[in-house]
Amino acid sequence: MANGVWKDVPIIFFGKGTKEQPINLRAETPGKVFIEGESYLHLGGENLIVDGLYFRNGYSPKSSIIRYMISEDSIAFNCRVTNTVIEDFTKPNRLTNDRWVEFYGKHNQLDHSYLSGKSNDGETVRVFFTGNEHINNHHQIVNNYFGPRPRKGGPRAETIRIGDSKTRVSPSFTNVSDNYFEACNGEVEIISDKTNFNTFKNNIFYKCEGSLVLRHGSYATVDGNIFIGGDESNFFGGIRIVNTGHWITNNYFYKIKGEQFRSPLAIMNGIPMTPLNRYLQVSDVVVAYNTWIDCKSPWQIGVGQNLESADVLPPSEIRSAPPTRTIVANNIIYNTEIDETPVINHSTMEGILFKNNIIDNAGEDYSEYDVLQDGAIKMNKINECYMLRLIPKTKLWRMFILATILLKLTTIFLEHQERKRIVLVQLTKPQQLKNLKLTRRNTDQSGFQPKK
Repeated sequence: MANGVWKDVPIIFFGKGTKEQPINLRAETPGKVFIEGESYLHLGGENLIVDGLYFRNGYSPKSSIIRYMISEDSIAFNCRVTNTVIEDFTKPNRLTNDRWVEFYGKHNQLDHSYLSGKSNDGETVRVFFTGNEHINNHHQIVNNYFGPRPRKGGPRAETIRIGDSKTRVSPSFTNVSDNYFEACNGEVEIISDKTNFNTFKNNIFYKCEGSLVLRHGSYATVDGNIFIGGDESNFFGGIRIVNTGHWITNNYFYKIKGEQFRSPLAIMNGIPMTPLNRYLQVSDVVVAYNTWIDCKSPWQIGVGQNLESADVLPPSEIRSAPPTRTIVANNIIYNTEIDETPVINHSTMEGILFKNNIIDNAGEDYSEYDVLQDGAIKMNKINECYMLRLIPKTKLWRMFILATILLKLTTIFLEHQERKRIVLVQLTKPQQLKNLKLTRRNTDQSGFQPKK
């Protein structure tokens, strides 16, 4: 597409390329092809690549701006949108629902793109499951910048939503990794996972007033993510766990001050014999090798327990089933000021095995629940993150070196025509740590050792 402004353009991009010879729709100069007015892009076919477009000064008259489907008979497979900007391309009526990006089909990808400024009803990105051709999709949402989204009030303002309550037993295998989320404040759920076998890895959540929520999905991998909050808001959230089979590992939380549903770690109570759209009991979950720094009441167990409302609510709304067959092990809580309640138990913790978790609560011993061991931790501050090493009080000792906390924060260069801004998202680790990985020594010993 030639440089310049393209106004009121419906782009229907259909073709059948191959992996070796994809069909390209490419900007003449990345960042200098501006799509404005009432415009949208729908893809259908196979092995298509869209590269370098810039949506601004308008909105889509359809249900989405970018959709990996033209019609039910023309679905996208193995298609990619890259190096693309959607900036403030939002419907004028904030109550009108749409999505900015709709995923259908299988093996589609959104990468190295910039999405910021959605203010109306509806998710920024949504993965749909409307038939067998859309499950087991293996979509890739990677290396993107998701910029500020204002508070909407109420639901349907997630930045990413995968599925819905009717797809809670469907396999997806969607990968959401190496993205940067900044001030994504639309609602309590930044990411809402409602399908199975999805991966959320190496993402940075910077001052987002919400959480990564495993709402209806099971068997998720949540690994190596960074959650950075601050003192200016009590809405900054972490990870909220519902359902079964998740692995929550190697994540890092700094100054996350949210409560209850926005807690740094919220393990929810479920509903016995739950309807599809409510809360399945947490079971068979592993929470290990994570670090919480200066977070407020970082562990909250049995969140949502509401037995006191049993006289006024139907049984289908009573969250009375506590977590079961769950392991919380080899984690660290570190505070520079004393936290009177680092663990809050809203229900019962009998179904959770706690092992080898260390707390340094500004030097004060912790004894309320038998779930944490006191330890002295030396911290070296690196900007807003830490590298840490544990110095134990007992024979038990272990070293924690968190490569993820030394991830460079995303560098984003935006080039407008007049300001020469270009979109570039880089999520890279320091060279000296790029091969460093945390591993368990073996099944009989606790602790870690660096492994290349």
